[in-house]
Amino acid sequence: MTYRNGPATPAAPPAPVIESGSESRDVKTHMIDIAEQMFAERGLDGVSMRDVASAAGQRNNSAVQYHFGSRDGLIVEVLRRRMGAIHADRLVRLHEADESGLGADVPTLVSVLLEPFVEAIRRSPQPTHYGRFLAKVGPLVGPTIPEITERRTPPDDVVTRLIDALDHVPKRTAFERIDLAMQMFIGALAVHEDRQDSAPPVEIADFERTVVHLYDMTLAGLLAPDSTSTGDRRA
Repeated sequence: MTYRNGPATPAAPPAPVIESGSESRDVKTHMIDIAEQMFAERGLDGVSMRDVASAAGQRNNSAVQYHFGSRDGLIVEVLRRRMGAIHADRLVRLHEADESGLGADVPTLVSVLLEPFVEAIRRSPQPTHYGRFLAKVGPLVGPTIPEITERRTPPDDVVTRLIDALDHVPKRTAFERIDLAMQMFIGALAVHEDRQDSAPPVEIADFERTVVHLYDMTLAGLLAPDSTSTGDRRA
């Protein structure tokens, strides 16, 4: 078939039917909630945009793309929602530590670094998935969150301060230990969430007791002598 004005342009796929205003925000928030849980349970490679849209009750599979652009955009939004609040909480705690003269104190800096993660789980009225989400997804994309990395300055960077405060070991060792400590801390919170979500729940230690154990273990690990240069691996 020929056309008077040239070849026909292929029809664009129909746009998703998305409500406007507060209803649109509710749809977007709901999809973020659903995505956090699904990524936490299945991992980064186990969830598609179609899965999220379907679980969120969106009949049009392009709803996630409409709101977030891509699956990676959705992952960043899940991280951004909580990490923005975590970062703000950390800055408040750091200011309070400075006001108390504890801005270079190792136990205080450990608390400033990690307690905002605990609070994000502690204050939730519903069972959370954020520890599991971070354990599976956060290490891969967390450093790319613009609102965190662009505003960070050395006096506000708790990790930089903690590296300086751990002056009994080389800075490289301090950085590696802090990275491992955060992985251990978040991983243990993820295990706690899994156990609470099981049927029946498995409780070796309640949440607050678990957190105390984690702080004690983290602090002990950071303050331990450095064996990397001597090859000493004694228990």
